[in-house]
Amino acid sequence: MNNLTKRGFALLLVLVMCASFVPFFAINSSAADIDYNYSGKYIYNWGERGEVATSLSPNAETFYTNNPYSLLSSYAGGTDKSNVPSSTMYKQLQQLMKSAHTHETGYQETRDLYMYTDCENGGGKISSFYSGKAIGPAWDSGSTWNREHTWPNSKGLGGNDENDIMMLRPTSIDENGQRGNIAYGKSSGYYNPNSESNGQYDLRGDVARIFLYVYVRWGNTSNAWGTSGVMESVAVLLEWMEADPVDTWELGRNDSVEAITGTRNVFVDFPELGFLLFGADIPTDYTTPSGNGANLGCDHNNFDSGVIVPPTCTNKGYTLISCKTSGCSYSYKTNFTNAKGHNYSSGTCTVCGATEFIAPSYVSAVTTGVAYKLGLHSTAQDAEFYFKGTMNGYYGDTSTTYSEGVDVYLENASGGYYLYFKNASGQKQYINLVVSGTHFNFTYANSATTVYTWDNAKSSLKTTLSGETCYIGTYGTYSTMAVIRSSKMNDTDYFAHLYTSGGNGGSDTPDIPDTPTCQHNYTSVVTGPTCTNDGYTTYTCSLCGHTYTGNPTDKLGHTYSGGTCTGCGASKPASGSATIGFSDKSNRVVFNTNQQVWVQNGVTITNDKAGASSDVADFANPVRFYQGSNVTIAYPGMTSIEIDVKGLDTKYKSSWLNVQNATASESNGVITIVFNSPVDSYTFTALAKQSRANSITVYGLTECTHTTTEVVGKVEATCTTDGHTGTTRCAVCKELLNEGEVIPQTGHLDSDNDGACNHCGIALNPTPDTPVTPDTPVTPDTPVTPDTPNTPDSGENGNTEAPDNTNTVIVVALVCGVALIGFGILFLKKKAF
Repeated sequence: MNNLTKRGFALLLVLVMCASFVPFFAINSSAADIDYNYSGKYIYNWGERGEVATSLSPNAETFYTNNPYSLLSSYAGGTDKSNVPSSTMYKQLQQLMKSAHTHETGYQETRDLYMYTDCENGGGKISSFYSGKAIGPAWDSGSTWNREHTWPNSKGLGGNDENDIMMLRPTSIDENGQRGNIAYGKSSGYYNPNSESNGQYDLRGDVARIFLYVYVRWGNTSNAWGTSGVMESVAVLLEWMEADPVDTWELGRNDSVEAITGTRNVFVDFPELGFLLFGADIPTDYTTPSGNGANLGCDHNNFDSGVIVPPTCTNKGYTLISCKTSGCSYSYKTNFTNAKGHNYSSGTCTVCGATEFIAPSYVSAVTTGVAYKLGLHSTAQDAEFYFKGTMNGYYGDTSTTYSEGVDVYLENASGGYYLYFKNASGQKQYINLVVSGTHFNFTYANSATTVYTWDNAKSSLKTTLSGETCYIGTYGTYSTMAVIRSSKMNDTDYFAHLYTSGGNGGSDTPDIPDTPTCQHNYTSVVTGPTCTNDGYTTYTCSLCGHTYTGNPTDKLGHTYSGGTCTGCGASKPASGSATIGFSDKSNRVVFNTNQQVWVQNGVTITNDKAGASSDVADFANPVRFYQGSNVTIAYPGMTSIEIDVKGLDTKYKSSWLNVQNATASESNGVITIVFNSPVDSYTFTALAKQSRANSITVYGLTECTHTTTEVVGKVEATCTTDGHTGTTRCAVCKELLNEGEVIPQTGHLDSDNDGACNHCGIALNPTPDTPVTPDTPVTPDTPVTPDTPNTPDSGENGNTEAPDNTNTVIVVALVCGVALIGFGILFLKKKAF
């Protein structure tokens, strides 16, 4: 082969090499198109936490081809949590998700699928659900991460619902243990899902939408609400849905789960339906993937040139590209640039003014009257664990969040110190180390029995039990407070220390001042429950005035005797009722400019035109009746009516209260009108102001047959506490039908003799050498091993095109260009010779 041929072949080889790069670095023609990264049939989560989703993904749009948003949103939801499960919307959404669910994941299978559904940045490490910490991607036999039942097994799961990867999320072991089976909520005694990430990620909307999925898809409605359920209340659920809109990470996970199971969480794609399901208005300016339907159907081919958003100290910079098509609100971010980071001078950032983070550290000397945190530094987990003021079995419960650690204090005692903290009522709780049989236990009580001295060498408190020096600490890789005995101490154990915030707080509390924290002295005032309102306790600090509420108790409900409530004196509603709803216009049988007529369940509502200059209103959800118009409610033998005005402005309620030959009152968003004598119809003549209603319920004289009942106050028995079957009432007239009975506590059971209770997991006979791990959640029933899951084909990465790779393309082009020029010069030079 001559030199000319060789040079020509080399030039051709370079061209081929350059061309081979193109498929891997191609820039998307439109960012509205998502390039899925496949491994066999599996899709890697393509989203990013915190990046709000403003458009549906291609797979989502395909999924709803036969069930578009316009159809789903037209179904009637409920008016409150009691009737939501019987609503048309609930049933239709359940059928949609259930019929598409072609593969129900097994418990063992999920651990190998998280590398797709919960991966970080499209591949690699798994993202721990609550904190976002990188874990995995390979299963490590549960030594550092495991699977969190966001809907706990103990609250109604009992089949494949407990293995559903949509609900079952990967978490680090300590996060799983911190949540336990506590219900989500914002009040005292509930679990805030943002706590583990120190507020870095907002997960309130995420857990709300997971809750709705299990609530509807699996029909788990009897274990849903309150402290004994999974979510504090409907109000908190909808508040969290609005405060934390869907991000692209949720949407990407929905795509990934669909590739595995065939179904999707409809409340991620259409979070609007969560509000409509409970008869609530969709919040104004609520950002959703569908844009309340506005983003559907647009091909996004009319983008602007973009707006550059510069980076800040803590946030990435980017270019915001928006679709300019009329009625479309879709936008996306591209060309990300790294956050600049803080530039601290004398502890303050010169750019944004943030205070420099100073990590908490333990003290080498102690004094009384100072607020400390009792903490452990685990070298095995490279993390601090702070005592929360609660017990986990025989051990002190801890949290990795500094602010969740309870303040502890030293008090002078003969020969040393007492150690105590204060409970919610302001009472001192002394931390004692005690001997119980052959065990040395960590505990606390109202009186002090343990005198501590300070060990300078170990910077830790010590005491003497049965002639042996003992410390607060823990053994091996555990993270709970226990007793460390000097005779059993080894290199894997570690001691508890007294921590301070370092001047400005721990990792999640950078605003703690240098001044001492108030040693709150709370007084409590109990507000008991009434027939219609929940009870609660108000705690107020007599020193600084800080106040909070806690210990919620469920409302009592009415108990009628002789037609009158024995608790509040309210009259028993007339038996026989019917409700007409206005969530959509399917109940409207007549509509023109002069009149509209609504009919449902035997109730007829007629609205006559207000005047020559105003036609009747054409609205539903809620219905509207214009000022000056006549509204007639017709139903045989009406004794009273209830008008649902929850969430409506006061100005749209006032006309309903203006009645004749009747009395009207409002309570908890419901206007009740009681007629002086039974009527077949009642007319609101010439409404003083525009009036609105979510639904109207009428009551007649027909005797109630109590065919529909409801159970209130059901409490499951535990190993140590009694339960109750709950009281049974008529769901229509609320008459008490059965008082229920106490369910005796079950007692602990250790049938397999492993030292732990089969029911609750508590250690029955723990030994200091091999303490029971309290942080590992107890799986109530060993799940049946499903069919061996399909192992993803190795090496099949599918389409790995990335949307933001302009710089890479430029670099490749430059390299190829330089190579071509070099070969060209060499070719011409040689030819000249």
